[in-house]
Amino acid sequence: MSNHIHVVVADGHPVCVKGVKLELSGIEIARVEACAFDSTQLFDVLASHACDVLICDYVMSGGHFGDGLSMLSQIRQRYPAIKLIVLTSLGSSMVVQALERQGVKGIVSKFDRSEHMLHAFHAVWRGDTYLSPRIQGALSADSSAAEAERMGKLTACEIEVVRMFLSGLSVGEIAAKFGRSKKTVSAQKRAAMRKLDVASDIELVRYGISHGLVA
Repeated sequence: MSNHIHVVVADGHPVCVKGVKLELSGIEIARVEACAFDSTQLFDVLASHACDVLICDYVMSGGHFGDGLSMLSQIRQRYPAIKLIVLTSLGSSMVVQALERQGVKGIVSKFDRSEHMLHAFHAVWRGDTYLSPRIQGALSADSSAAEAERMGKLTACEIEVVRMFLSGLSVGEIAAKFGRSKKTVSAQKRAAMRKLDVASDIELVRYGISHGLVA
């Protein structure tokens, strides 16, 4: 039986993958088995390599399995034993709460120092939870009960529609990305706006900027 912790690293930016691998090289029992740069590569890797811990970016463009909550949900369903650490440049408590509901135990902001990824690795392997300082700060910033209740009402699909809309995608482009109808995506966007109490696209953009949904 191997004494190594088998790790897979996935990020759309090769320089980030290299940085994570460099940090992990200081952990003797951690062995990076493979790397992936989009969700298609990631699922191919997970199907063919041992993986105890997956360190992945929240947003990875391209790939047949999407990214964000949709991708992580599929990973959870197929590989429930894998321990997840998510790296993100977003500072949204809404996203953090959704990740926690998905069972993600380690969440690290890409704006925090690199050693926080190592802290997350050790904590998650022990079975603990780790949120890096900026992630904790995002939760604290939206700590009011009313705000938390509003954000908590959004479904994972609604959060992803809002995130992609704020990234510049049209409703039609989001529908194509998810394989849904434009009518469905429009309904999810309207539902999210109603729950967040915003009345227009401009208000939604302002909300996204002020609550860390825009990187």
